[in-house]
Parts: sequence; C-alpha cells; structure tokens
Amino acid sequence: MLSFVNIKRILYLVLIVFFVQGCSTAPSKKAETKTVHLTKPSIPVEISDVYWSGFAFLGNYNQRATRYPYTSELTNNKKDAIGKYLRNKLSDLSADGFNLHTGKLGDLKPGKGLTMALGISYEDIYVVPFNGKYKASYKIGLNLVVFDFEDKKVITTYPLRFLRNELFDHRPTEMDNRKVIESLYLGDEFNILQESINRMSNVIIRSSYGNYIGIRDVDISSKAFEKIPSNLLSNEIIKTQIAQELEGLLSKNAFTPVVPYTKGEAIAKTMALKIADAKAFNLTLPELDYSIDIKLRDFEKKSRKDYQGYTSSITIKASAGLGEKGNISLSKSSWVLNEMSGNSKSEDWALYEELLSGLLSDFTKQLAVSTSDWTVKRSITKDADKQMEGFRVLIRKSQ
Repeated sequence: MLSFVNIKRILYLVLIVFFVQGCSTAPSKKAETKTVHLTKPSIPVEISDVYWSGFAFLGNYNQRATRYPYTSELTNNKKDAIGKYLRNKLSDLSADGFNLHTGKLGDLKPGKGLTMALGISYEDIYVVPFNGKYKASYKIGLNLVVFDFEDKKVITTYPLRFLRNELFDHRPTEMDNRKVIESLYLGDEFNILQESINRMSNVIIRSSYGNYIGIRDVDISSKAFEKIPSNLLSNEIIKTQIAQELEGLLSKNAFTPVVPYTKGEAIAKTMALKIADAKAFNLTLPELDYSIDIKLRDFEKKSRKDYQGYTSSITIKASAGLGEKGNISLSKSSWVLNEMSGNSKSEDWALYEELLSGLLSDFTKQLAVSTSDWTVKRSITKDADKQMEGFRVLIRKSQ
C-alpha cells in the first residue's frame, strides 16, 4: 500500500520503532545480499493508444454519497476539483509504455482504441481509541482501469492504495474528516492524484494480456476472528480491506496488474464504472488464471514487565488451475512499551493491523528483490524460498 504518515501527529509510532530497534539483537557482520527477481516489464514493440475518460466511481453510482461521501463532494458539477486537477496535470504526461490522448472529461468515442479511467473503489475511515487519544486511519482505494470501449471489457487494472494515519485529541468530526480527505486529493504535502499520475506514467499497457492474477479468497481462523473488532467483521469488511491492500502492494512492488477482488468465484464478474461527469458502463472482468488466497492465522499478544509483544501471522497460497504453486506461512512481531500498548480489542487491533500491513508490504517487496535471510526471519515454512519462487513464476506470466 502506498502510505503517508504525519510524523508530527503520530509521534507514538516513532517511539515504537525506536524502542523496537533498541531491543533488537546486533546485526550480523555478514553482508546482506540482495537478488533481483522481478523488474518492470519491457515496453511493447507496438505502443498502445490510450484515451483518457476521466475520474470514475466504481460500483453503484447511486451509492457514491454513502460509499465515498467526501470524494463525491470534490467531484460535483460546480466544483469538480478532482477533474480539474487531473485535466491540468495529464496534459503534460509523458509515458514510455503508451500514448495518452486527453480531451474533454468523459469524451469517449468508439473505435479509438483503449480507454483509461482513474476510479475510486473505496473511501474508508476507521477511528480507534489509543493511549487516551483517537487514531484515525483514512484509506482510499483508486484503480487505473484500462478497458476496451466497444467490447466493454476490462483489459487491465492497476490498484493504488493510500493510507494516512492521524492522531486527534478528540474523536474526529465530519469537518476533520473532510479536511483530511481534501488534503489527500488536493494538498501540496502529499497528493494521491499526483501519486497516481506518477504511477500512471510508469505502467506498461498492452492491448491484451495472456494471463490474469488476483486475490480469490481471504480466510479467517477462529483464533484470529476473536482478535478482530466486530465493526470490521460485519459484511466481511476486513476481508475486502486485506484483499485490496495486497492488490495494491502487488501492483506497486511486483510490477503486475491485478484483477480487482470480488466475493465468491471470479467468473463472469463485472465492474460498474461511472465517469464523474459523463457515461456509465458495466465492464466485464477477466477470469482469473492464477489465484491468491490469504489466511489470517492468528494475532498474539505477550506481556513482559515493561513492554508488550504483538504478532501477526498469515498464510498465503498461489494456485494455477488445480495446481498449487506457492504456499508460505509468515509472521511479524514487535515489542512496544507498556504505555504504548493497547488496553482494548480496538487498541490492540491498531497494532496488529500495523504489523499485518507491514508483513504484506515486505512479502511483495521480497517477491521482487529478496534479501538473503528474510524467509528465515519471517517464515516457518521449511522450503520458504522455493515457495516464494512459485509465486514469482505466476507473477512473471501475468506482467
């Protein structure tokens, strides 16, 4: 996941990191080696023409005020701040992997090649009490969607996932939330639209792809289930959240497009897309050739005299048809001072979630560039390096 942390407002995270580093064992004198496994795909011989369609809402457009209320406000006909920002910036876009043609927002014409939209898939705000304050996590999921206008078929998607954590002295109000979301889209310090454009300029777009990879299922063990706050368990929010986070990390760190996660079997699934100021489409998603399953095994907390230990454990599997290609169990732990630890399920979850996000990020980075002892530290799987290579084989075929 692409992330931004306001250091001044969440100093406690810095203290946690400092303390963990202070308690760690001394590094080995042996130099750590790195091996490059995955790189950005080569530019196709025939460059694709891609026509910009605009900022879009994925899913039922009539539910935009409920699913993404603050983003929706920024795209209304009077203000359309997001559309204006994108139009101004994209006029100067330079991309090696495709030719982008821009025009009026929503100017879609048949027979003109591939079409691209930047679509929002979710806008989530999670607030948990933490150490006498309130930690608010602002999560926004965007997707670069390339589709065939005539066939109404998705060609490829590049998920983009953004997280901003804020610490408040009070429970954040609607005005607080509005200010944070608007700053994410239009601010100077960190701007997710500019980050999306930066990513857009580096993607490789082909007229067709031989293989498609995506998240098929997220399973939760009974042990892990007990540690997750009830608001995240309702409507399987936690499953969607984790699947979408891994999608974004695979796209960013492993240089591969990913079919968006849908509940159930990914057969004849569709993606509803509505351009902010123009047309609506019902796009067919490609079937998965390769699938990834995630299992949340457990979240553990251990107590010592002056500090608390937190651990997040998962298993990730990759399959091609009926054959399993990768199966690896991973975990990540951290020690924090007693005063920094959680005193409730929601506060504990804030730390479990940080570790889980870090573990998924580390996993996808290791798929691309591995360090010599990462699997030894993170996995109990005996042939962990072999299992990691099984994942890489499928990713190479999906790039």
